[in-house]
Amino acid sequence: MELSGDLDDLRPLVEAAIYRLAQESITNAVRHARHATRIDVRVAGDGDCVRLTVRDDGAAGSTAPSSSGYGLVGMTERATLLGGTLEAGPDSASGWTVNAVLPRAGSVP
Repeated sequence: MELSGDLDDLRPLVEAAIYRLAQESITNAVRHARHATRIDVRVAGDGDCVRLTVRDDGAAGSTAPSSSGYGLVGMTERATLLGGTLEAGPDSASGWTVNAVLPRAGSVP
């Protein structure tokens, strides 16, 4: 776990979203990452946004899609509702990476 940059004075909605996105990403890695030995979580804040990166070191390639649950769909919706983005997929080296970028203001429609 690594925290860096300006993470003070985030809106509670943004704090909660970062927490939930990290939690779901870690849960997915534990459930689906083949042969993973490490999960890295990084949260970085700057003047405009907060970035979350969760990466595991599991076997290269993606796992078969799960027939139950809405993990990635729900995570994407959560980020989008706050005006942010979420990308998830196989890492170029190995494992799986989730990248979320949320505006500090957490704009809610």
